[in-house]
Amino acid sequence: MTTDSPETLIRTNPRAVSPNGLVHHPEPERDGTRLFRSFWIGGFECSCHINTRRQRLDMTAAVQHDIYAAEDYALLRGMGILTARDGIRWHLMDRGGAYNFSPWAPMLEASRREGVQVIWDICHYGWPDDLDIFSAAFVDRYARFCRAVTEHHRDTGDEVPYFAPINEISFFAWAASRRIMYPFARGRDGELKRQLIRAALAGADAIRDVDPRARLVYPEPLIHTVPPLRSDVVQPSRDKNASQFEVFDMLLGRAAPELGGAPPYLDII
Repeated sequence: MTTDSPETLIRTNPRAVSPNGLVHHPEPERDGTRLFRSFWIGGFECSCHINTRRQRLDMTAAVQHDIYAAEDYALLRGMGILTARDGIRWHLMDRGGAYNFSPWAPMLEASRREGVQVIWDICHYGWPDDLDIFSAAFVDRYARFCRAVTEHHRDTGDEVPYFAPINEISFFAWAASRRIMYPFARGRDGELKRQLIRAALAGADAIRDVDPRARLVYPEPLIHTVPPLRSDVVQPSRDKNASQFEVFDMLLGRAAPELGGAPPYLDII
């Protein structure tokens, strides 16, 4: 027995059922100027890299978000969070260029049912086992996967897609060059960063060719290094701080213009 009025029930429980049996989904005001549906953005850990023990991780499965996605999105909505980041897990759905979206489809459907706007990570530190990340085939295969992902998103719904093409290019290049993450490419951080930029640009072209409305989000970590009180190390600290913007400059074409970057590629940072 509850003494809550219907108004109170709806305010405190966004999954409240109305007298006609329909689930009530309170929506934010839509004034046509909002980039995201809520100020706060939730997130579900979706790393799928190979660790130093050479074990493939799948954090989406580890926290059972793939099983309880609907409940998880409902919890976000209950806290007033209507935007979230989540992962598609490329390594699971691409088998030699043949696609099986069954691991993603229930999550995509659940996010739509709960009214949560999701920024989908297409590559979050993981890719199919048969691919060499430094090869030209990596860029081509990634672009084709981006196309297939966007087609699936378009063919199963009508909302504007939000994709994070490659998660944290700067951090991943740094971690891989220090043998923290596969491919354990010591000293090849610059080479890896440029390869990931090539893939991101090719993927962006494929995404927008399928759905020109698509928004591209580039998550990059912020850093701030402080030098000790010695004048001879001030400049290296400044250089390190400036390096955090290199990925954006490459996407814009201001740095490494031979990669093909241009202003339209840098959408949301």
